[in-house]
Amino acid sequence: MTLLFTCLLLAVVAWIVFDRRRHARLKTACVAAFEHAYSLVSPRPGFEMGYSYGEPVFQLQFASRADMQAAADANAAFLAAIDALCRDRGRKRQFKAQRAVFFQHPGEDEPVAAHCCDAMRAQIGKAVAYETARRAYGLRTSIIGTPVLPISHCPWCGSSLPPA
Repeated sequence: MTLLFTCLLLAVVAWIVFDRRRHARLKTACVAAFEHAYSLVSPRPGFEMGYSYGEPVFQLQFASRADMQAAADANAAFLAAIDALCRDRGRKRQFKAQRAVFFQHPGEDEPVAAHCCDAMRAQIGKAVAYETARRAYGLRTSIIGTPVLPISHCPWCGSSLPPA
């Protein structure tokens, strides 16, 4: 019985190591595809890769709508590269890059908020909620709609945040 348990545990550990390596290789290839597609684009968009329900998702953040439209050829090249990289991943559902790549830019009437540090700026919309109308910051506790916990200091740099 102990031998069976040990073999099962080793199989699970091997699968986890294999899966992490596969994700690391995919992320490296996707970052290389981003670098290749946007090598001539200035200013360069921000790039993030994550997973949603086991499928890779990508977010490209442009400084303005005009920058996004100026990079239309690079956007198409990036979509084609991502589609080729992620197509055959052994899933039942076919991967479509158009559903997994999100091109974003601030709206014309939406001011770009200056946050206290790069870590705070990177976490807005993820771990930190920011209300532009009230200039209020809060920590998200759940994704199912529970209210955010208001904060008055940055969790990363410690600077005090503007009062709501």
